[in-house]
Amino acid sequence: MAKKLLAGILLAGVLALSGCFGFGGGQDEGLNQNPVRTFDYSTMHLVQLEDPYDGQPLAVIETTFGTIKAVLYPQYAPNTVQNFIDRANEGYYNGKDVYGILQSSLFMTGAENEQRNSGVTSDGNPIPNEYSVDLWPFKGALCSFNGRSGYGDSRFFVINEQPLTDDDVKTLKGVTDKSGNPLLPDELINAFREKGSIAGLAGLHTVFGQTIEGFDVIEKICAAPVSGDTSAPVEPINITKITIEEYHAG
Repeated sequence: MAKKLLAGILLAGVLALSGCFGFGGGQDEGLNQNPVRTFDYSTMHLVQLEDPYDGQPLAVIETTFGTIKAVLYPQYAPNTVQNFIDRANEGYYNGKDVYGILQSSLFMTGAENEQRNSGVTSDGNPIPNEYSVDLWPFKGALCSFNGRSGYGDSRFFVINEQPLTDDDVKTLKGVTDKSGNPLLPDELINAFREKGSIAGLAGLHTVFGQTIEGFDVIEKICAAPVSGDTSAPVEPINITKITIEEYHAG
């Protein structure tokens, strides 16, 4: 039970930050400044809202609840994507359990131990977060879990969503830069609301993939009953296999 409680505490840290739209100090105030405040939004290109391109890396994530297909973004998060591909190709994820589900908002997998407090990388070193103004925590996003350290590994989570209220939208529109001007473009805020998202996770974890098929599977997993004190699903849910392919239209 102690191991499960530790996992629950780690998971709770993810959403503890997601309700805050201040985008201040990131993982540790004053140490890792949230990049949301440093982005050049004039160059923003919301690639997750576009159709995939032929040849784009595609992760086929088979679970006991069904299959999720997600395109990957090596041009934006090369190290995170390569680690994910390496782990998938070596069969690391085969049989891994979904060890946490948070408030119907996301599910997590990929830990190497029962405590869920570590993962695997190719060289044994953690991977610095790779942020981009073009990638955001929309519904279906694959995100590297960093445990608030600023570094990732094989652990990742898949976002369902937390609906934005009118008050949330007002708060997002009220976030300002150092000059007092609105920080977030309306295009982004509208996408958070229309596509679904956990907007409060922006700038906290590396977004490295986007679901294109299997949103119903994400919803089913995130709706599964959990143990109240651990966030672990009551009945086991597993990743049976992850295969890396190439996307081709049609």
